[in-house]
Amino acid sequence: MPTSKHMQLVSKSRAACLSAVETYNRASALYREETFAILMINAWELLLKARIIKENGGKASAIHEFRARKKKDGSPSKLKEVKRTRSMTPMTIGIDRSWKLVSGYASDRIDQACIANIEALLEIRDSATHFVATDALLRKKLTEISMAAVRNYVTAAQAWFGLSFSDLNIASIPISFDLDQKVVDAVAKKSSDAVTKFLVHMEKVEAGLPPASSDFAFTVRIDFDLIKKKDDAAVKASVVGGAEADLTLMVEGDKVPPGFTWTYDELIKKLKERYADFKQNAEFHERMKPVKADKKLCYERFLDPERRKGGRKAFFNPNALKAFDAHYERKSATLFEPEPGPS
Repeated sequence: MPTSKHMQLVSKSRAACLSAVETYNRASALYREETFAILMINAWELLLKARIIKENGGKASAIHEFRARKKKDGSPSKLKEVKRTRSMTPMTIGIDRSWKLVSGYASDRIDQACIANIEALLEIRDSATHFVATDALLRKKLTEISMAAVRNYVTAAQAWFGLSFSDLNIASIPISFDLDQKVVDAVAKKSSDAVTKFLVHMEKVEAGLPPASSDFAFTVRIDFDLIKKKDDAAVKASVVGGAEADLTLMVEGDKVPPGFTWTYDELIKKLKERYADFKQNAEFHERMKPVKADKKLCYERFLDPERRKGGRKAFFNPNALKAFDAHYERKSATLFEPEPGPS
C-alpha cells in the first residue's frame, strides 16, 4: 500500500529533526546552533504541513498557496489559481500560516509557547550573521531554546502521528561545557550589541507569554550541581532497555518525567482512535500489566507525593501504543508500519 502524502512529509520532518540533534550534539561542529535552528525550522514546517493535510482528508492542496487569476486586461479575477515556483511546481504556504492553522484546531493544537519557540528559532536563523563571536550567555540561551524546540517537536509528533523517538538522544543536548553558570555570569556584561538586543528580545517574549500550564515550552532551563554525597532529593538517571537503551529520568516528588504525557483515560482514547477492534475488556487489562511494569512506558506518581502514601496515578509515554499493535487491527497504515501488500 503506497504511503500517504502526509506521512511522506512526516518522514522527511523526522529526518530533519534527527539531523538537527546530531549536529547539535557534536561539540566540535562549527556553526552548530545556527545549523540546528535551520534544520529544526524545516522539521517543524514539514510536521505542521503534514498535520494540515491529515486534517483535510489527505488533500495536498490544503497547503498550496493560491492567488487571484488575471483577466485578459491584466486586472485580478475573483477566481483563484495555485501559485507556482520557478520550476512550475505548486508553492506551499509558509510556516507562519501553517502554525496559525494548527493552533486553531479543536484538539491536539499547538499554543503560544510553542509558536514563540519556533519564532525564536527563526530569529536565531535570521540573526546568525551577527553572532560572530563566542558568547557564553548567548550560547546558554540558544541551548535553552533548542532543548525546548526538540521537546515540543517530540510532544507534537507523538500526539499527532504516534511516532517513536527511541533513536533520538535528546538527553545529551544540554550536557555541554558551554553551560557553566559561573562563566556565563562572568561574561554577561561583555556581550556585543547584537547579542544584547537578541537576549533582551527573548526575555520580553518569554515575559509576555500566558502563565497557563501547557505541554509546550518556550525555553527549558538546565542547571547542573555537583553532588559530593548521596542526596535523596537529587534527580536520579538510569539507563534502561536492551539494544535500544533509553535514558530515563527518575524524578522524586510530584514531578512527572518528560515524555509521560498521557493519563490512563488519554491512553484509552488514543487506543480507540488507533485500532478498529479495540475493546476495553479482560484481555485488554491483562495486556496492560506489562505496559504498567515497563519504566520506559509508564510512570506512577503518589497522589500524596510529599508523604509518599495513598494511591498512585499512572502517566504513560505515547510509545505505549506500540505494545498493542500485535493484538489489535490498525485502522490505517502508518509510515513505519505499512499495511502488508499482496503476497
